[in-house]
This record gives sequence, C-alpha cells and structure tokens, in this order.
Amino acid sequence: MFEALFYLGSIVVANLLVMNFGIIQVAGLSFPAGAVAVGFTFTARDLVQRRFGKWGCWIWMFVASGISAVFSPTLALASLGAFVVAEGLDWAVFTASPLSFRGRAIVSNLVGTPLDSVVFVYLAFGPIWDAMWGQTIIKLASSLLIVFMIRNVQETGFKSTALKGEVA
Repeated sequence: MFEALFYLGSIVVANLLVMNFGIIQVAGLSFPAGAVAVGFTFTARDLVQRRFGKWGCWIWMFVASGISAVFSPTLALASLGAFVVAEGLDWAVFTASPLSFRGRAIVSNLVGTPLDSVVFVYLAFGPIWDAMWGQTIIKLASSLLIVFMIRNVQETGFKSTALKGEVA
C-alpha cells in the first residue's frame, strides 16, 4: 500500500503547488510549481503497477484523477489528459519492456515525461513552450532520482524498506 500512497501523495502535493504558485522560474527554467512532485509519480506509478498488476494500476490512475478534480476542474482536466495519454504510454512501455524493473522504469520515464509535460502544460496553461520544456527537464530529473534511489528491487516483489542508505 506504500506504493499507492506515495503515488497519490505526490499528485496531491503537485496539485497544491500548481494551484498556489502556477508557473515558476528557477535557475532560468520555467515550469509548473508541482513539476518535481509530479515527476515522482512516474516511478511511483511503476511501483504501483509492480504491486497491483498491469491493470490494477489503472484503478489508482483514475483515483489520482479524482483527487485532481477536488483541487480544480482545470487541473483535473489537464491531469486526466496527461494521465490517459502520457501515463498510458508510460504504462505500455513499462509493461512491454523485457528489462529489469529499474531499466523498465528508466525507459518508460524517458518516454512518458516529455509527453506528460506537453499535454499537462497545454491543457492547464496553454501553449507555453518554455514551461513545457522546463517541466520535462524537472520531471525527468525527479522521476529518475527515485529510480536510482531504489535498491534491491527483486523481480519477485518490492520491499518498501529497500531505499538506498536504509538497512533492510
């Protein structure tokens, strides 16, 4: 259940940040304020799929869309569009890849994060290309950070205590 709570929590944090701060600029990059938190969702979704199966994770993706609707109808539509299109593609790549968990997460994140950024920013704010580019960079970095923090993920199951630096 940790995986699902991490996934949903990152979406709640991302929505709160976007609602309160909109598009921000840091170190010359423009991006929606929730980009770092929502970047976590890509690897978290992979963990959810690992735990609940390739179809069970879709239930959690629609729960996440419902949570987005609580915050803002505009964010909900943008999030739903991004979930269906980008996370759908991320899901397909992750599911079809013969690589290890880490390899599948990296490849699916490389494919899903740029598409998610374009769809979400376009639907939430309009065609702000600088924000789409900035969000892609921030999301990809944060999604890959989680991938590289995960240690000892066995093909037989995920242990929530298997984060780098922790003693199992």
